[in-house]
Amino acid sequence: MVTRDVEVVEYADAPDVFIRNAFSPAKVRELRIIERSDGRKIAIANIDPRDKGVAIGKNGKNAEKTRLFAKRYFQIDDVVIT
Repeated sequence: MVTRDVEVVEYADAPDVFIRNAFSPAKVRELRIIERSDGRKIAIANIDPRDKGVAIGKNGKNAEKTRLFAKRYFQIDDVVIT
């Protein structure tokens, strides 16, 4: 029998709210979504320095998960953590 961990992220229609939910419990100080001249959308998340480890996750797992979902549901090409 194979067991798998399941992680639930609260969905939101607005991409900024969804990204904040994905980084939870890390505190997102500011979140901006910009569209570059080449048409790429990038979300820039300013995370509280004490919570950066939680936001990034072990081996970058949480950050990659957030990037994947942002691209899949909101066509955001990258999520940058500052």
